[in-house]
Amino acid sequence: MTKKRVLIVEDQAITAFDESEIMRELGYEVTGIAMSAEEAIIQSHRDLPDLILMDIKLSGDMNGLQATLIIQERDNIPVIYVTAYGDKTVSVSGKLPIPDGIGYIVKPFNKEELKNEVERVLSLSSSERL
Repeated sequence: MTKKRVLIVEDQAITAFDESEIMRELGYEVTGIAMSAEEAIIQSHRDLPDLILMDIKLSGDMNGLQATLIIQERDNIPVIYVTAYGDKTVSVSGKLPIPDGIGYIVKPFNKEELKNEVERVLSLSSSERL
């Protein structure tokens, strides 16, 4: 069985490294690390990972929510938002709720929490594609 492929989108290098190490320990292949929304859009389209771990608050002109809208429209790749916000509503030119069917995990998280959310989102994603 081939490993599921994951793109990490995180603008904090240490956090990105930690997330990629956890994903590898859980048996996933990390296709890359994108430090901005723009990089995430390019890398996700090029590599077509099975899943994206997407920080919501990114440096640059776009945030993770905006990048997700473009990625979902173009390639329909499942996304798990990884954020320091404890509320499922974040400010993006007002309040924008996180849509149903997209994963969400709050930093700091432990490996088991991430594993459970990844498995849940990948399971939902594969059942929706049938």
